[in-house]
Amino acid sequence: MENLSPDGNNLEWKKMFQEALVEVNPQKLKEKIAESEAAIFQRLQALQPASDNVEELRALQDASNALLVLKREVLKFPDW
Repeated sequence: MENLSPDGNNLEWKKMFQEALVEVNPQKLKEKIAESEAAIFQRLQALQPASDNVEELRALQDASNALLVLKREVLKFPDW
């Protein structure tokens, strides 16, 4: 995975997220969602000390919410 420093221009989580959005095979979608969630979590950990990166933090939250919708609506995960 790419450099996860707060200053780095890490686009890996975005790439993984976009791949999940266009996946039509449910089994592959499940895997891509899990990979995307892991990448988002790692990026959030890298950014937490540098809270001045509000735009990326917001984008990460939006992506996480979109993945949750995919899990509920497409993969029929329970709505906890």
